[in-house]
Amino acid sequence: MIATGPDVDIEAVMMDQYPGEIVVFAAQFFDEKLGVYRVSLKDGSLVESRIIDSTTLHAYSVQLVDLNGDGKKELLMNNHEKDSKVNGIWAYTVPEDVMKGTFDKYPITTGFKNAFSLTVPNMAPGFPYPVWPNSAMKGKERAHILIAGDGDHSVSVAQPTGDASQFQYTRSLIKDEGGTVGALTFSDLDNNNWLEMWVPNYDSSFIEVFLFNGYTAP
Repeated sequence: MIATGPDVDIEAVMMDQYPGEIVVFAAQFFDEKLGVYRVSLKDGSLVESRIIDSTTLHAYSVQLVDLNGDGKKELLMNNHEKDSKVNGIWAYTVPEDVMKGTFDKYPITTGFKNAFSLTVPNMAPGFPYPVWPNSAMKGKERAHILIAGDGDHSVSVAQPTGDASQFQYTRSLIKDEGGTVGALTFSDLDNNNWLEMWVPNYDSSFIEVFLFNGYTAP
């Protein structure tokens, strides 16, 4: 065991500066922390660990991705909360030395309002997905972030605006689905580089597909 608390998601990667190791970034939901762990590939032992952020509350998912297209990867992390005043999605810069360097934190979008429930309280946001609506533009422009709202019963998009170095985004509603949207998936079935987005509505038992701008019918 290298950590307790992760419930939903981790990101396990190989990093050039740590040969012979796996670096695990962990969204620790129950511990309410975001942590990083170096694990030896030789014997599976824990080499070193660090808590990156203990102010995130219920950390839900974490991904290592180049959001700005500058060749440097950031951590994209969201928490999962009942209170819209504290929930959101953030980006963290990743230092060369993940054990001693500084992870600068930037808010991407916050304030997801949960739908009312008489039984189990809703929690939001759900998973964020960094995507390039036109896949040919990956690495050439900043990522859009599609968001499964989960307890806010919506699907939305955070579009890159303003200063790329400050990770500035503007969130827009795509659709209020009127039911739990727990996850999203994407495809390019007609091979035209423009993605399709598939949105499941858990409570109403259907899946809806959205076509991005630029789509032409076959």
